[in-house]
Amino acid sequence: MQLHWHRRTLQPSPNPALSTAFTAAKQEDSRLVSVFVLDDAILSRADGLGVAFMLGSLRELRDWYRGHGGDLVIQHGDPTDVVGRIARSIGADRVVWNEDHSQLARGRDRAVQRALTRTGVAYTSVSNEPPTEVNSSTTLPSNPEAYLANPHDLGIETGAVPQLSDLGEDEYDSAPLTAGTESARKRLRALSNGTTYRRCDDTG
Repeated sequence: MQLHWHRRTLQPSPNPALSTAFTAAKQEDSRLVSVFVLDDAILSRADGLGVAFMLGSLRELRDWYRGHGGDLVIQHGDPTDVVGRIARSIGADRVVWNEDHSQLARGRDRAVQRALTRTGVAYTSVSNEPPTEVNSSTTLPSNPEAYLANPHDLGIETGAVPQLSDLGEDEYDSAPLTAGTESARKRLRALSNGTTYRRCDDTG
């Protein structure tokens, strides 16, 4: 069983880590489950417009999984606990995710890696750079339903995609930005490169 951990890339394709998980499931005649963790350490650095964009992306992503006979596991908590617990519960051979070079994400990844290592679960962090060539390991299978496990059948709890107000709407600055300002340019870059809901945490 493969466990794919969605982070910034809230789409099925292009998604190098998800493609890698599908390839492994096909080669090993196994299945895969995908999870997204609502992480307060990330959400506390977010703004309202970015979080709203993230939630809309999650709804579309969940629709894709459900349309192929699976579902997206959504849980709220510390990824170190959530990812490790789900990996153990499904007997995952490997957890796969896309690399994220922000300072906060690197620390989080190290914590998840240590937790998985302690329990004997392998992990793979996949480069999120565009592939130099298209092959079976960089594309989704034509029949994803053949490899997607339904988390409900495995007894995995999965929550609904929350509303912005459920996450503390008053905490987020959702005021429109003025075109041409540095804040507006940062928001545009975030939306265009898939970071979606982060404030600038890419220092260091």
